[in-house]
Amino acid sequence: MPPDTDDSDDDLDDEFSTMRDMLQELITEFAEEHELPIGALSPLLLDLAVTTRVADYAVSVASPSTTGLKRELDRMGREVEHFLRSCKRNADDFIARSKDMIREAQLEPEDETGPDAEEEATPEKP
Repeated sequence: MPPDTDDSDDDLDDEFSTMRDMLQELITEFAEEHELPIGALSPLLLDLAVTTRVADYAVSVASPSTTGLKRELDRMGREVEHFLRSCKRNADDFIARSKDMIREAQLEPEDETGPDAEEEATPEKP
């Protein structure tokens, strides 16, 4: 009996989401560590996405060619366009959820380890 493709797709979606969340966490830590504004991440990540796609093409085909690479980049462009169209379709929901999360974050009291927390005094040596 062949595997249920819906279950396989769900498993792949779950794995993709997990990997995306883990990468998001690493990127957020990197941005904070290097004091990068959120807007600076997009061009860095876009450059990384394209260069990794180019490198993947070069090592994954038996005989890489300029024409083949251009076709691969055209495919990537179509995938990006499809993704952007999807984001545009969901823009209303995204903005509504974002506003709710921002409101909730503003209502939550800062915890002791928050950015406005006072630094703990270091004990003085005798």
